[in-house]
Amino acid sequence: MPGTIVSFASINIDDVYSVPHIVRPGETISSGGVRQSAGGKGTNASVAAARAGGRVRVVGKVGADGAWVRDVIAGAGADVDQVAVVDGAATGRAIIQVDPRGENAILLLPGANHALGADDARRALAGCGPGDWLLLTNETTGVAAAISLARGRGMRVLWNPAPVGPGVVAAVRPEGLVDVLVVNEGELVALAQQLDGVDLLPEAGADRHVGIGRQVAGRLGCRVVVVTLGSAGSVGLVRRRLGGGDGVAIRMECAPVRPDQVRDTTAAGDTWVGYFAAELARLQGGSPDEGEIAPAAVERAMRVATYASGIAVTRAGAVPSIPARAEVDAFLGTSSLGAV
Repeated sequence: MPGTIVSFASINIDDVYSVPHIVRPGETISSGGVRQSAGGKGTNASVAAARAGGRVRVVGKVGADGAWVRDVIAGAGADVDQVAVVDGAATGRAIIQVDPRGENAILLLPGANHALGADDARRALAGCGPGDWLLLTNETTGVAAAISLARGRGMRVLWNPAPVGPGVVAAVRPEGLVDVLVVNEGELVALAQQLDGVDLLPEAGADRHVGIGRQVAGRLGCRVVVVTLGSAGSVGLVRRRLGGGDGVAIRMECAPVRPDQVRDTTAAGDTWVGYFAAELARLQGGSPDEGEIAPAAVERAMRVATYASGIAVTRAGAVPSIPARAEVDAFLGTSSLGAV
């Protein structure tokens, strides 16, 4: 039976503005419309993991203005008993611009997300152990404490260190605290620049990402590193034993989505992370298996996540764009969005 996925989550209210192009410095432009929805990288990934069929427990904080976001997360099937409403605090907020091609730019206000800490992690992880997973990003405080507490309980840790700010690697020291690292291309480079001795030009093309990922995995002690590359798909590296060999490289093409079908990429990466986490937890089962993560399980999880993300980019909004598992299975089975 798959273990519980504890999501140490950023929870936001998203204000999404449709714009003719992303605003430039010193420029004032008019928006063609605005909509509000639940968001935040943690919210999006939690909802995705729950809709993928994962058993998800969310820990987070909102202000009174964001209590409705907790209800949205619960509606996806996640346990929100550890999502607290903080008196006098504002819910995290994202101001998002989306252009006609679906590209976006985001301004974040952390709000109550920066009230999370070790005590919250300790309560949320009570009763967890080997076979359970901690899923987290880098939008909240308390990340280092949550990772350390999870490892102390024998849990697996899947970390998407976004946004990659200065000193982010301090959260995962000493090495070996993170089992699975998921980053996009920019995050991979930003993370590598904070690690000593990483060659940023080891190979050309997609092999470059594998080469950098291999070095990052070695320095952080990760078992798996996955790099998402947008329309170029994704690459993964699975190390069967810590310190053993170069590992198994996996390359995944993007889902068959035409450029004219893309509406909004805001939640694409978070949808990918949530579906990947849920599928990997399902395939690995509830057994810790001495820390090994099977390459076949990683490849399957990458494929499922890729198709889920492919559906998400064809829809507007963050949480509203995240597909149900049945939709993803239909897309996987036919490679046609017409079946979704």
